[in-house]
Amino acid sequence: MTSPPAHIAPPSSPLLNGVVTQLPPRRRLEQPSAEKERRTGCLVTGAVLGVLVGIMVGIYALPPILRGIYGETKVAADEFYRGDARIIRVQSAGRASEPLGDPSPGTRREDFFVQLSIRSNKTWALVVTDFTLELEGVKDWVKAAEATTNGEPGLNIPLGEEVTVQLHFVVEVPLGSSATLAAEALHLANPRVRFALQ
Repeated sequence: MTSPPAHIAPPSSPLLNGVVTQLPPRRRLEQPSAEKERRTGCLVTGAVLGVLVGIMVGIYALPPILRGIYGETKVAADEFYRGDARIIRVQSAGRASEPLGDPSPGTRREDFFVQLSIRSNKTWALVVTDFTLELEGVKDWVKAAEATTNGEPGLNIPLGEEVTVQLHFVVEVPLGSSATLAAEALHLANPRVRFALQ
């Protein structure tokens, strides 16, 4: 018997453009089993739990961590903040002897005031809620409710002029709370500064 000519491929190998090519190796398909299905369920459960834990960390743990890493400029009590073309100093901080309004049902109310002297040598888009008060025994910082500038309602920082700003904070805690509500620090969001009050 004679062998086929060299340019003709044997029947088991495909011929492509006159060149003999190898067939790709065949893969054996595995049949699904109960053990593999259990492993898939574990992977899905682990993925879902990982996403949930990631969300919780992002919401609750990440903000304080980032504040610690990229934190604020810390200013001691009775010191000045000088930076970003601004000079800021806490002049006084105190609490009203009596609440200045009615508390929400089931809470007790305290009113805190912080007085600042501010001079800004560049324009500044500052709003009242940029100021928050950190209180001992209260988890979340309290945003300023209102402000006066040189005794006039509102927050107005004219360019190149020193003004006195008084911030009013309304703090409400549950009636049974034993929080002392001692003011620890005033925080400014832009620029990020922490003014110690004690």
